[in-house]
Amino acid sequence: MTQAIRPTTRVAPPMAAVGRAHTVRARLGALVAAVLLAAPLIAQDAFLLRFAAEILLVGAAVTSLTLLIGQGGLVSLGHGAVFGAAAYAAAIVAGHVSGDLTVMLLVGVLTGTLLALAMAAITLRTQGLFFLVLTLVVGQMVWELAFRWRDVTGGADGLRGFARLTLAGVPLHGPMALYLVTVGVALAAWAITRAFTRAPVGVALTGLRDQPLRMAALGYSVARLRAWAFATAGAVAGAAGAVYPFVNQYVGPNVVHWSQSATFIIMAVIGGIGSRVGGFVGAAVYLFVQTYVSSHTERWQLVIGLIFVAVVLFMPHGVAQALRLRGPRGATGKERA
Repeated sequence: MTQAIRPTTRVAPPMAAVGRAHTVRARLGALVAAVLLAAPLIAQDAFLLRFAAEILLVGAAVTSLTLLIGQGGLVSLGHGAVFGAAAYAAAIVAGHVSGDLTVMLLVGVLTGTLLALAMAAITLRTQGLFFLVLTLVVGQMVWELAFRWRDVTGGADGLRGFARLTLAGVPLHGPMALYLVTVGVALAAWAITRAFTRAPVGVALTGLRDQPLRMAALGYSVARLRAWAFATAGAVAGAAGAVYPFVNQYVGPNVVHWSQSATFIIMAVIGGIGSRVGGFVGAAVYLFVQTYVSSHTERWQLVIGLIFVAVVLFMPHGVAQALRLRGPRGATGKERA
């Protein structure tokens, strides 16, 4: 697993291969967008639409985690708590105020960003194993709050019965409308993480990951770069978490448990740490096995384990990258989508 999530040194492919790889990526992106938009028109099944919506929301959260791991080398076991805290905050506000989409997204982004910044401050002087353990502790503190504060969070029973999702009074709780909302959230997550990785702050964060002493000597602030990374990842995960409770009109303490964060990491490794679509691919693989394979055997987690091991051994850059490694000759797949 360490090898699968460890950033690797990139070797620049020939310019012709890069051009062909960009063409392949553009066509792949257009195909994915077309499928996303056409799926509701083709599949009118309510369960499939809600299942696809869950994949997109979880995939957006995993994509934000790959930003921390891939760009910053920050493997967090508290990211599930950021996603889940935003889900709880949205459900609580929906139960007392309204379920307007704009309000939900605002609440989710604020909750995710603030919790992520708090996590960044607590873990500022740590790295490696100590960083991992501290994020785990912070995440479990959030779980303890959600599990024990029964009057607000519903305790072990979670929250139900809150207002359904709307936008300016227009109901969005139907499977089709909810799916289109999650498509928008997923596309926004992809665009934000893409912009961050290409911005100077993203490049500096990569430098901090590879050469921390040199970057510090050049005057870069470790605290500021980490704060930007955590805030961006927290905002994306918070936006996805804010819509998540409305998929099944329920949110429970399992969504903030450390095992949720571990699941996100497994999804990220399966899909590909360095790919911006890898989070969605990993979420789709994991949730498909969890939903469909579990109906045939109780050992569906063994299937996940076998897939994980196979990816680590034979596709160390993830399934998304492996599919593109078969592209133009000479393109190594290091240039990530």
